[in-house]
Amino acid sequence: MQSKIDLAFDLHFSMVTFTIFNHYIIVYYSMQGKYNFITLNKIILRNFSLYKKNGKVYEVNEDINEGVYCLAGANGLGKTTFLNSVNYGLTGIVLEPNKEVYSPSEIVTANKRYTERYFIGRIVKKDEERAEIEILFKINEKYFRIIRSFFERDELRLLEIFSNNGNKKISHFKSKSESPRQLNVQFQESLAKEIGFVNFDYFIFYQLYVLTFDENRRMIFWDDRASSQALAIAFNSDPNDADKILELTRRMEKHESKGRNLRWQATQSKKKIEELRVKTKGKKISDIDKLENEYNKLNKEVEKLEKIHNNIEIECDSILKKQSYLNSDLMQLRIEHTRLFSKYSKPRSKLLENTNVQLSIKKKECCLCGSEGSQVVENIEKSIHRDKCPLCNTSINESNSSELNKLLKLIQKNDEKISTKNAELDDLILEVEGKKIELDKSEIEWNKTRKKLEELIEENPDISFKGTGNKSVDTLIDQYKNQFELADREAKEEYSKRDKLKPEYDKLLKKTEYSYKEAETIFVPTFKKLAKSFIGLDLNIQPKRTDKTIKLVLELQNLARTESFQLSESQRFFLDIALRMSLSIFLSSKSDPAMLMIDTPEGSLDIAYESRVGNMFAEYAVYYKQNLFMTANINASQLLISLAEKCGKNKMKFRRMLDWTDLSEIQKEGENLFKKVYSNIETALNKRKN
Repeated sequence: MQSKIDLAFDLHFSMVTFTIFNHYIIVYYSMQGKYNFITLNKIILRNFSLYKKNGKVYEVNEDINEGVYCLAGANGLGKTTFLNSVNYGLTGIVLEPNKEVYSPSEIVTANKRYTERYFIGRIVKKDEERAEIEILFKINEKYFRIIRSFFERDELRLLEIFSNNGNKKISHFKSKSESPRQLNVQFQESLAKEIGFVNFDYFIFYQLYVLTFDENRRMIFWDDRASSQALAIAFNSDPNDADKILELTRRMEKHESKGRNLRWQATQSKKKIEELRVKTKGKKISDIDKLENEYNKLNKEVEKLEKIHNNIEIECDSILKKQSYLNSDLMQLRIEHTRLFSKYSKPRSKLLENTNVQLSIKKKECCLCGSEGSQVVENIEKSIHRDKCPLCNTSINESNSSELNKLLKLIQKNDEKISTKNAELDDLILEVEGKKIELDKSEIEWNKTRKKLEELIEENPDISFKGTGNKSVDTLIDQYKNQFELADREAKEEYSKRDKLKPEYDKLLKKTEYSYKEAETIFVPTFKKLAKSFIGLDLNIQPKRTDKTIKLVLELQNLARTESFQLSESQRFFLDIALRMSLSIFLSSKSDPAMLMIDTPEGSLDIAYESRVGNMFAEYAVYYKQNLFMTANINASQLLISLAEKCGKNKMKFRRMLDWTDLSEIQKEGENLFKKVYSNIETALNKRKN
């Protein structure tokens, strides 16, 4: 019978346990399926001069299906432009190539000018005013219809938000003579709310950096900023936490940048003082431009070496982890060997351990008949080692016994595994030693370069602030001295401001790590499944913390791949696409699946991988019920045929660019080949019985 105290304790413990469990469930479910993504229904391009058929501008009017929409054509017909146009219609932005990944709040400012120039030439001057894109899409049971000019990025010509109730159209936005700019603001606020993002900047980031893989081939795995920002938005149960992380990142980077600039100004002021002193003494003046170049070079080198050192550290950790796994496997195999061998040798062991047999051997006297002498010992041992009982001559370990043969084969097989694992372990030990040497070297190089930078900033110890005897020069030196002291003080203040933000930043990153751990039971297996369907190997992804950020690291066969060059081009591209697919599957609600936009990098694919990529794309659309909006070169016919066979007409729409643009003279030479490829894909689409 439990006491009242015991009962009270059990009740309290149960409540605490339930609360913790309930918290896990809330965190998990608040992240999975937390966003409603858009489903494209229709795209219309009017007066877009690039697309001409028989010499006339063609009005592109495309109905977009659920599943896979594939636009295929030869190089140079405008597939990438079409994809960029759709993203422009949705966001008002076209990303400039070869630029770093920006935080959500910086994307518009950083790419505004490029966007304003992008369509010049693609649309001729006379069509500029009339050129526009119309997009109809569905989200959260509502339809959005927008029209945007290609040369007024922050305006909308039309905004409709409505739902259908049978044949009745119910409006959710009533225009009150808003200006085109006000319509755009209303669109941004409404769309962000329906998706579940804090603001429209988040939509721009996710749409352009995560849900789009275009010709710029921006990576998430191997770009620290893209990875950390994608993690912050995806794996935070509280949207405000994601917003705080991105804001703190921006502020810390701003303070650090200001601090570096002020340090440089301080250094230049000291250099000016030295220059003036040298002038008065008639000595050679230092080359300030050369010094500035050296500073910039060293600063970039320090950042580069820090990143290399952190990556090697991650790689070293993954090798040590693999070594631990191998040691664990070997221990299990050795335990199994002992168990099997004991079972195999059990009959003989019983005789050798028998008390009477041991006594007879020790006394050299048979315990049954009383015979004495060394021959007694020899006869007993001969009988035992001939696998015969010394008393009744019965076989004790029949070599022909099927059971014993099976045991022997199992022992041999187990020993082979031990040998293989030992060889793997030996190789891995060498690799660990090599990686440790590499880590030590990288740390030495990093510290060496940092020291050079510090020496450059601190200048030479022989520089003093004593007067020169020339009043006008001394006045200038005093001014530069004041400038130096001001810049040096402000630089320290900026670094201090940065450091004050770090505790809150670290706390939020820990929350992201925690949330990721809660989510990885669904997210990681999804990635593994998709990635393996492409590469055929076991992979994993892990969140890794560094001093400045948290990022996703790819592990291939338990070894970290922290640099993009550690994989082939096709492996990099399609594993990064698999990551985007996994993120979108995890984050999208059941009613509003994601639409991933892919400018297929088929040029990097080996022919052996084309079918596997087609299978991965089909799995995303058919098994996971997501949407894929893709462009492809017809050269990748095997990829498209494989995709068509898996999807069929109900899940895939195949569009030829030949329907709405003309071929060049060179492309016309291969027109028959194009038609043959198109025919093969159509045949594959009709094969599947949906």
